[in-house]
Amino acid sequence: MCGVEESGSKGKRTGDLCGVAPLETGAPFEAVEDKEIWHPVWKGKIDDVVNAQFIKAATDRIWENEQVSIYIFLSACILIFCIEDPERSQREGRNRR
Repeated sequence: MCGVEESGSKGKRTGDLCGVAPLETGAPFEAVEDKEIWHPVWKGKIDDVVNAQFIKAATDRIWENEQVSIYIFLSACILIFCIEDPERSQREGRNRR
């Protein structure tokens, strides 16, 4: 979210994150190639306007990822159930032959 590459060592990522400076305009993020690059105020308080927006955006993204993961998990369970119980279609009056 802050334009830091996920690859590399933990120390490099930490250094890169510490190098993310607030935007001069005071905006919480900038749009680069259709992506939001966030610029939280690391030295500020957690409830600063920019930091609060950053935290909300991060939690929203986590929530969305969890919802997708749950949907994929449930879809996979249904698929596995249907594959493991081929007689189900016969019980429901369907014949696949």
